[in-house]
Amino acid sequence: MKRVFCAIFLTFLLVAPVHSEGVFDTIEEYLEAGFDQISHDFGAIHLVREVEEGLAESVVFWPENGYLSEANHFLDIFSILRDSHTNPEKYQNPDIITCSPGKSDYWKWLPDHVGTAKLGEVTTFSSPCFGANTVTLRQVGANSVVLEHNVSNYSSWTCADTFFYANTQNYHLTSLFFSGTHKTTFSGLTDYQMKEIKRSGIKLFRVCDSLINIFPDIFKTVLLFFGGFSTNPNIPFFGSHTPFWMVDANIEFIKHGTGYEWKKRANSTRFDLDPKYIKSGDFIAATRFHGMPQIIQYGSGSHAGHSIAALWVEDELYFVESQGGWYWPKQGIQRTPYKEWLQYADNADVLVTHLPLKPEIREKFNATAAYEWFKTVEGLPYGYHNFMFGWIDTPHDSYPPVLHPEVLAPIFSIVQSLAPGVSTIFNEAINKRLGTENLTIPELAEVIDSRNLTWAEVYAIPEQDSWVYSDGPSLVCGSFVVALWKAGGLFDDMEVQATEFTPRDAYSLTFIDPNPELAPECKENDPTAQFCQVMGKLKMEFPQLSTVDPYPHMNERCPSRADDGFKRTPGC
Repeated sequence: MKRVFCAIFLTFLLVAPVHSEGVFDTIEEYLEAGFDQISHDFGAIHLVREVEEGLAESVVFWPENGYLSEANHFLDIFSILRDSHTNPEKYQNPDIITCSPGKSDYWKWLPDHVGTAKLGEVTTFSSPCFGANTVTLRQVGANSVVLEHNVSNYSSWTCADTFFYANTQNYHLTSLFFSGTHKTTFSGLTDYQMKEIKRSGIKLFRVCDSLINIFPDIFKTVLLFFGGFSTNPNIPFFGSHTPFWMVDANIEFIKHGTGYEWKKRANSTRFDLDPKYIKSGDFIAATRFHGMPQIIQYGSGSHAGHSIAALWVEDELYFVESQGGWYWPKQGIQRTPYKEWLQYADNADVLVTHLPLKPEIREKFNATAAYEWFKTVEGLPYGYHNFMFGWIDTPHDSYPPVLHPEVLAPIFSIVQSLAPGVSTIFNEAINKRLGTENLTIPELAEVIDSRNLTWAEVYAIPEQDSWVYSDGPSLVCGSFVVALWKAGGLFDDMEVQATEFTPRDAYSLTFIDPNPELAPECKENDPTAQFCQVMGKLKMEFPQLSTVDPYPHMNERCPSRADDGFKRTPGC
């Protein structure tokens, strides 16, 4: 999954401006028209011509093999990211992360949807730098359109607004520093590209942060994922242990993103809980500070980044899970002997807490039936298809403040050129929701428009347990545990989709015992603990644990917003 994030942030850096009313086919024609060739940070051919003071037209020709095709491109990017970390004061932001300029922060390089430019229509909005924005779109040839963006009423002569113009086939990033009309020409469009523009226009996104903070924003975001890549615990920084900068960055991100502050444990000594205290069906909550679990916490409010279930098989205790961590020796849906699993977790600096089922729920749980179901899915890959969609239950109230649903389709269409496998995961999930097969992102856009839907409405369509993707049923960690409970009879005949459950949804069920009798070694290790945490330097807490009774179609229409404290709507 690291390729996902690398592809996304590099794309936004590398999409280059094309500002020109006149459309030419060759570099020579642009030079003859008065354009000058200047240097470009990423190895492209950059042509520019001043129109009037403060306003210029630019054209960029990418290398024949595309951006990132030469080694120096990567070196340029690394140099920019490294140099952006020279001002520590930019990294101090006590407020909840929102889509507004200010101090640099995590994920603030993402753009916010502000409108859509359509042929023959006028779109207006305000932005932090320019109080008045007017955008029009007109066709200037059989295969060319011009987007005119007029800005005025600037708040400060030193500020600028950065915009991302995009649909599923065309992308353009530009910064506007001066009042006036800025023209962007999209030329040489295919008939299919023109068809999309005529049908749904070009969406307008404003990059959340100010231009000066974009590179620091990106640098900070990269730190969330950079380190702990190997399964070998003996390799410093890049082995299975989490390096200090990655842990610190993720703790800070959650504090800024949700307002929650992780606390140190009084006694972080690891101990092996006697297996006799762990029963089949018990929930094992885990988290690791490497970015992905924190995305889960940021998106859903879960204080567990990973979900595991206990299962006794022939007098041996196993931990069963859907595992996708690069730091783990095995991938996919698996079972691991208890003691062996604990060692893997210790090698990777995982926080681990035992959340037992209520006694009456333990009695109800059919471990034999659960194990029989487990054998049907053992070996399947981690369920990336529903990683994101499990917590997207509503069109607009299931997203962090810095993420707008309309930007996902353009992002994944760009990622497709850098990491096709990642884009395929997204494509398949949308095809399932529309009842289509093997459609590309532009083709999916056409279907969505024909049905008078929005991308946000499609994302919110509930995942179905019956869906089978190209690599089989898709079960992320929380969905897997709930599916195991479902197979073990805990939901009776109630219709619920396990694939709609996040880790928080799982431990919020009243299946979990909120006041368990702790083993003596747990009490000795931490006399104040509510649950038995067997390892980890930080304390795991579980707000809303065991507060939701199961009901049909639960978790299919529930909002989850960090800026609203992840409040659960009654009856959602």
